[in-house]
Amino acid sequence: MMPLTLAAALLLPVPVTLSFAADAVPTELDTSKEALLTADEVTYFNTEQRVEATGNVEIVQGDRILRSDRVIYDIGADTVRAEGNVVLMDPTGNVLFADNMDLENELKTGAIRDFKLLFTDRSRLAAHDAVRETENRTVLNKAVFTSCEPCREDPTRAPIWQIKSEKVIHDRTEKTITYRNAFLEFFGVPIVYTPYFSHPDPTVDRESGFLAPTAFTSSILGYGVTTPYYYVISEDKDMTITPTITSKEGVQMAAEYRQAVKSGKFQFDGSLTYVDEVDDNNIETGDKEFQGHIRGDGQFRIDDTWVWGYDVFRTSHDTYLEKYDISDEDTLTSYAYLAGQRGRNYSQLSAYSFQGLTEDDDAGETPIVPGWWNYSFVGEPNSFGGRFSADADALAIYRTDGQDTDRFSLEGGYHIPYTTSNGQVITFDTSLRGDLYYAHDILADPDDPSSATDQNDFYGRVVPSASVKWRYPFVRQAGTIRQMVEPIVEGVWSDVLGDNDTPNEDSLSFEFDDTNLFGSNRYAGLDEVETGARVNYGINMGVYGASGGYTTLLFGQSYNFSNNTGFENGTGLEDQFSDYVARLEIRPAHYLQLVNRIRLDHDSLYLARNEVTMKMGRTDDWFNLGYVYLRDDVNSLSQNKREEVYIEGKTKVAEFWSVYGSYRRNLVNSGNSVDGTIGFEYLDECFGFTLEASRSFTRDRDVEPNTSISFKFRLLPFN
Repeated sequence: MMPLTLAAALLLPVPVTLSFAADAVPTELDTSKEALLTADEVTYFNTEQRVEATGNVEIVQGDRILRSDRVIYDIGADTVRAEGNVVLMDPTGNVLFADNMDLENELKTGAIRDFKLLFTDRSRLAAHDAVRETENRTVLNKAVFTSCEPCREDPTRAPIWQIKSEKVIHDRTEKTITYRNAFLEFFGVPIVYTPYFSHPDPTVDRESGFLAPTAFTSSILGYGVTTPYYYVISEDKDMTITPTITSKEGVQMAAEYRQAVKSGKFQFDGSLTYVDEVDDNNIETGDKEFQGHIRGDGQFRIDDTWVWGYDVFRTSHDTYLEKYDISDEDTLTSYAYLAGQRGRNYSQLSAYSFQGLTEDDDAGETPIVPGWWNYSFVGEPNSFGGRFSADADALAIYRTDGQDTDRFSLEGGYHIPYTTSNGQVITFDTSLRGDLYYAHDILADPDDPSSATDQNDFYGRVVPSASVKWRYPFVRQAGTIRQMVEPIVEGVWSDVLGDNDTPNEDSLSFEFDDTNLFGSNRYAGLDEVETGARVNYGINMGVYGASGGYTTLLFGQSYNFSNNTGFENGTGLEDQFSDYVARLEIRPAHYLQLVNRIRLDHDSLYLARNEVTMKMGRTDDWFNLGYVYLRDDVNSLSQNKREEVYIEGKTKVAEFWSVYGSYRRNLVNSGNSVDGTIGFEYLDECFGFTLEASRSFTRDRDVEPNTSISFKFRLLPFN
């Protein structure tokens, strides 16, 4: 192998001086101005002013590398001819293969025979011949493009899909590939013809164009097709427009807009359709109406301390989102906020609006929160670890029909953590909170939102609280296994001084489980207060492996010194001795997790609550199981028993084939199915499709049980 340099570059028309001595090679070579040539043999023809290199020829010119069996450089004409197994790598990372090339202008332009171009994403563009008119424009004749890998058993077999064209123009400036008189072929069979077609080349991350269409049939919507169009507005914003054409409900237009700004980002999506109006029994009234939705969110930074944002979700019709499979939410929440954090101070001002979508929801009784302010301060620990805290809360709730409530709360606390020399952990917490309420149109029956009166009143109370928590973790190392046993005992006292019948707005939902076994107040929010003296006790155990796997168990109970605990029947806290609660979590590896939460009746040891969640598998093969049983669902209107099971999973049955599905069933009484889905997916490096069937077994006013089948295909890298 003989390296040499061509003074002032092989590809520039200047006199060439060759030196074969090793010490003649410069220690620093600027390949942007000079070319470096290596070959088995180099011959210089002085009369013809020609250089011929044969055998493992390689020329490096700037960011381009040319390899070939034989290279002829004509100094006078400033041309390079490469013959045999020609490979040209350009600065973008694309690799060009050919039988022979005639190049000029520093390997940037020229004619190419048997053109083959391999893009960085493994897509391929081949042609009988090609002309590189400029550095960034190549014209190909009798060309083929595909992103499919050649068949391993028979590389000559036609790929899954390819585009054949009489003429193709690859413009690297515009980053487009344009076809004239093109056919889209599947397995070598022409399917679609177009006189003109264009798509971005594989170096483009974002480009306007149609996305993968979906064809479907539905009991509610009939036959339909969805064809999204993605539009790149600029580097910082884009939009997707999605028309859905159905045989029963006409046309639905949907759009999504996204934009990034200097201080943050935001996005909106919405839809609109004009359909026949129906009543709750799905009977047409004879009129037509617009239906649609709007949803959006954003977050923006004002400075190093303050941020603001919003989240909006509204619909024109209670069942619209379910009908078009947009969302299965029962309540839509919209809010805006301004939040700031500096040091140990945090403050947030927010506003909320809700939209209930169930049949029992009354818009007039749905609360609107025009203002909700929270403030929190945590002091610096002193020499023995004690610290002060301060919290403030101001809330205004308004209803068009029903009770309006204004609340202001101010709380101060002191907290001392202490660890003894033998490892016991003792925590002391005390706090004092004052609450002031003003209620307008007070409810005659607190459980009936429609029982509003014309009475207004102020309420005030003071809530003192103190607690001591003791933990003693015992840890033992046994080989690579670490074992831990930790008994926990907590004594709590709190009381309400003043009004006991204050409005309850934020403590309506309650559930006793392992998450609130310990704490000074098991109610959510501030309006309801757990009073009296009680003791919470339990044990926390765990086994931890060196590889990260673990098993943990928490078991505990609470005892209230008063016969009247203040909790409703069915909560598990209505008696002096509470129900037993436990949580078992098993995670031997990152791909397997089992969590079981239970609540046992303290008298009969019958299950009052049982919740199981299991997750196992990886990206291609996974399975999830969910089961919940509530003997008394205190958060439902009827407080009936609740029991249901949910399973979902996906498995790869072949190299490119997967099957997935989900199923939910209500197990109460004789039981009934809620919904189910099954789908088949094929996805390789260049092509994919999904066939999915789903069934909803429930009826919600004008939305009847529905069966739908959809088909979606993708041509990669286009979508």
